[in-house]
Amino acid sequence: MGFFRVVIYGIIFGVWSGSLYYDVQYMPRVGFESWFSKLVMLTMLNFVLQTVYSTICFICAVLDWIEESRLAKLRKPGKKALVTQHVPSYWRLTPLHKACDFMYATSAFPVGMATSLLFWGLYIANPEFVIPKWATNLIPQWHNHVTHTAPVAFLLIDTLLTCHHAPSKKTGSLVIGALYLIYLSIIFYVRIRFGHWLYPVFNYISNELIFGLLVGGGLALWLLYLIGDGLNIMLWGQAPHATTQAQKVK
Repeated sequence: MGFFRVVIYGIIFGVWSGSLYYDVQYMPRVGFESWFSKLVMLTMLNFVLQTVYSTICFICAVLDWIEESRLAKLRKPGKKALVTQHVPSYWRLTPLHKACDFMYATSAFPVGMATSLLFWGLYIANPEFVIPKWATNLIPQWHNHVTHTAPVAFLLIDTLLTCHHAPSKKTGSLVIGALYLIYLSIIFYVRIRFGHWLYPVFNYISNELIFGLLVGGGLALWLLYLIGDGLNIMLWGQAPHATTQAQKVK
C-alpha cells in the first residue's frame, strides 16, 4: 500500500506542479500586469493551494512508505501487534502530517470542491458567466480541466487513500469563515480600486442577487467543509476525530 500511495500522490503532484509551471511560463496574462496579479481569482488561488497541498501529500506518502518498510522489517512470528501499533495512513504523527491533515479539512477539500462546482455550475447556466467569449481560445481545454475538474477527482482519491485527522468542527468552521471573509475583501477591493467585478456573472445580476450569491457562497463553502468531514467519518469511522493512537487503530 505504501508504494502504491507514493505512485498515486506522485502523479497528482506531477499534474499540479507541471500545470502550474505551464501557467506561469506560457499562459497569457490578459488584464494582469504580472502572474502574481492573477492570484485574486479563486481558480488561481486554488491552483496554488492544490499544488502546495499535493506536494505535502507526496512527501508524507514517501515518509509513510519508509515507515511502513521499517516496521515490516520488525515483523516477527507471533508479534503482529508490534507492526500494527503504528499505521501511517491512520496515525500521522509528524508536524508535516498534521499540517497536511489540517489543510485537507480547512482549505484543500472545501476550496477545491467549491472551485470546481462553482465554475461548472455557472458554466452550465451560461459559459460567459465564467469565461468571456473572447478569452475562450486563450485557455487550452486540458488546462481548464486541470484547474476546474481535477480538484474533485484528486481530492476524492486522496480521501480514499488517507485518513486525515480532522480539527474540531468549531476550529474548522472558524478557519473556513476567516478564509471566506478574506476572499470577500479581495473581491470588493478589486471592485472599489479598479471599478470592475472579478467575475463576469456579477455584471448580469442585481446588487441584491450579488449579496445573496455571496452569502450563499459562504454557506456552501461551510457545507463542503462538513461534507468533507462526514465523508472521512463514513470511510474511516471515528479515526479522523480520534484523540489517541488506540482509538485510531481500533
